[in-house]
Amino acid sequence: MLEKVTDTAKALMAFKAETDTIPYAKKIADYFNIDTPAALKEDFGFQASVLHFEMRSRSLDYFLEKTSASTVLELSAGFSLRGLEYAHRNINTTYLDTDLNSIITAKTGMLENMGETVPSNLQFLDLDALDEKSFPAVSSEVLIINEGLLMYFNRESQRRILRNIHSLLNKNGGTWVTADIYLKHETHTLGSDRDKKWNTFFKKNNVHENYFESFGQAEQFFHDNGFRIIEKYEPEFEKLSSLPKLLETGTPKQLELLKSRGRIQETWQLAVK
Repeated sequence: MLEKVTDTAKALMAFKAETDTIPYAKKIADYFNIDTPAALKEDFGFQASVLHFEMRSRSLDYFLEKTSASTVLELSAGFSLRGLEYAHRNINTTYLDTDLNSIITAKTGMLENMGETVPSNLQFLDLDALDEKSFPAVSSEVLIINEGLLMYFNRESQRRILRNIHSLLNKNGGTWVTADIYLKHETHTLGSDRDKKWNTFFKKNNVHENYFESFGQAEQFFHDNGFRIIEKYEPEFEKLSSLPKLLETGTPKQLELLKSRGRIQETWQLAVK
């Protein structure tokens, strides 16, 4: 049941666990006893969602692989263990994994229960993106990343978040990569929300109203709030483990509908103007 925004952090693991590229996703799903019925795994809409979230996750990894920043700050990380994987592989980089206190407490408890070793260059911190004072003090160039944050806030609250990020980048240098560039769309159009739980949740939290009308509108919004676009991520379909399953489950009509809909989401790397 989706009631609070924080509930989505756990619910999304049902999709992510069906991939082979998202670190620890299957272990996290097992920890939370998330078991997707076999019949649902054969549903085209479900597989379309799996592909979407795998691609969104990959878009952040793309920029992480390129960065020279000595500090990575992930906002609203949820139960993702991207930071754990990255910190193990990049011992000279400090990774700050942040979210609201309830999520961070549950996450550190999960890691302890799973018996995972947390490297010294990985820190878990409470952070409210609306509160500038909760942002950590960093003393070097920083790469800020996030996926699944801005759509839960109206434009005024989004501006507050942008001001806080702008302030940190202005002081330390670096860039911000956000996967939250979403256009208005209906979650049920491809059958990926059969029980309407996501659509109901989105309406309750006004998520649809927080999406952008166009990518042009999104560009203007970030420009007006002091950012410029450095790079837009281009999908790397050949790196997505879920693509073969999507093609297998979809009918020609469903695949054509998905293709004709065009992009509803993009990931951008931004810098202070």
